[in-house]
Amino acid sequence: MSLSRRKLLGASGLSALALGCNRDRAAPAAAPEFTGQSPERGHLLRSAALLDAPIDARLRTGVVIVGGGAAGFSAAWRLQKLGFNDFTMLELEAEIGGTARSGALPRSAHPMGAHYLPAPPRECSELLELLTDLGLLVGYEHDGTPEYRSTAICAAPEERHFHAGTWHPGLYPGDGETPEQAQQWERFWERLRELDRARDANGELLFRLPVRRSAAGLRGLDRISIAQWLDAQGFDSWRLRWYVDYACRDDYGCTLDQTSAFAALHHFLARGLEDTREEPLLTWPGGNGELLASMRARLELGERLKTDHIVYAIDPERGQLRVRDLAAERTIMIEAQAILWAAPRFVLRHVLPRDRDPLATNAMTYAPWLVANLELREAPGGVGAELAWDNVPVIQDPAARNLGYVLATHQEGRDRAIEAGAVITYYQPLVAHDPAGLAKHRAHLLASDAGVLSEQVLGALEHMHPGIRRHLGAIHIHRWGHAMIRPTPGHLFGGSLDVARAPIGCVRACASDVGGLPLFEEAFYAAIEGADWALDRIGRA
Repeated sequence: MSLSRRKLLGASGLSALALGCNRDRAAPAAAPEFTGQSPERGHLLRSAALLDAPIDARLRTGVVIVGGGAAGFSAAWRLQKLGFNDFTMLELEAEIGGTARSGALPRSAHPMGAHYLPAPPRECSELLELLTDLGLLVGYEHDGTPEYRSTAICAAPEERHFHAGTWHPGLYPGDGETPEQAQQWERFWERLRELDRARDANGELLFRLPVRRSAAGLRGLDRISIAQWLDAQGFDSWRLRWYVDYACRDDYGCTLDQTSAFAALHHFLARGLEDTREEPLLTWPGGNGELLASMRARLELGERLKTDHIVYAIDPERGQLRVRDLAAERTIMIEAQAILWAAPRFVLRHVLPRDRDPLATNAMTYAPWLVANLELREAPGGVGAELAWDNVPVIQDPAARNLGYVLATHQEGRDRAIEAGAVITYYQPLVAHDPAGLAKHRAHLLASDAGVLSEQVLGALEHMHPGIRRHLGAIHIHRWGHAMIRPTPGHLFGGSLDVARAPIGCVRACASDVGGLPLFEEAFYAAIEGADWALDRIGRA
């Protein structure tokens, strides 16, 4: 959820319809269950039995893409655009998607992770080309403004926030603010407008996508936190700081103290300030998993896409991968001229020979996330602003903050009558100040049973919607142990990402984490740069 990509104020109005109606129709909810990514599969890399398994089959291919998420499919798209089809994609899970995976309940499809894509700025020509190929970008207006498929544009109202027992339009908690708080809010946006207008000596933007294309002028802000930057600017309003903290948790799984000031400002500025651009948010009931499904259909990968395959050893000099087909229970040796690692970068060291990875073990940290999908027999209501796509509680206690929920069924009013009930997706990043704290959160997340985690989710939702349990039809729990790369101070331009992206023999990492920010755009550009590198390596550029 990227709040700078949406309108600060949505359509206002009152909705007195609260959960708690039609109690006689309520039926017992299904037992909570885990769905989606399997932590147990990832942990198979620790199994010595894999290394001892005999080879059952051998394959040769020009390029192997490891990972079937946004980066993997972007790499495959780029290879095909350049006329190269001698590649194989390997995905650990039975389903594609990675952190953009979709799921479904009887009522509706829903996201399990990433759930929208801001329409890219015009300078992102390659990404615009992809959206054109997928039929999402359908043309251009006379002034060059892109036109997008109407059903993919997020319908109004886009967001609302819950504060002091009432729902309000937009995300900034302005109701009841003091004159000083209002002045700080205006001054904050004026400062952002100054940065948006600024250019370096060569006329280059200071904040760009991907982040490594940003001009050098303000890269020093990466060395401090956004909390320190706010302090230096005299911004101490709790409302403003909550708003910026929400942006950091939402995009990066970090708090104000944990987020690089450059990364936080990049969130607001890289696509242009909201009040100076008109490009929409693109979203789907199933989130970005539907975007990847469209890519899969267009690419027509067939046998080149192999799910249920775990890569457990790579020889980067010989271009050999040892792979276990978990469905067929056989071991395959694949030989390739180039290997694109489109999976999380921290996993790579576990499949390379010992001491072959030059990246320090603590150079990159990842935020764990708890995500839940709930099917409700009644759509959430509440006093105040009407139900929106994004519904966020304003919680002043940093230790208790969650991101609220997204309405998976929000787009239904576009093309058919809205059915009863709703499917919502709850998001909660598990934040911590150091790797030890993150490890503790991760261990608790993966060790807890579905009942414990569902109670945590329902407790948070009852703060916004008392009685929500009465309307619960089903709840699915999704656990992301390493959901997002964390852009802590010094991460973006401190040198570790250069090491993370550098080829190791015939292997190059190209997921979003080596771009530095957990964004679709970072995954896309890291992947197409990786694909270009692979073709250079094998002489097919």
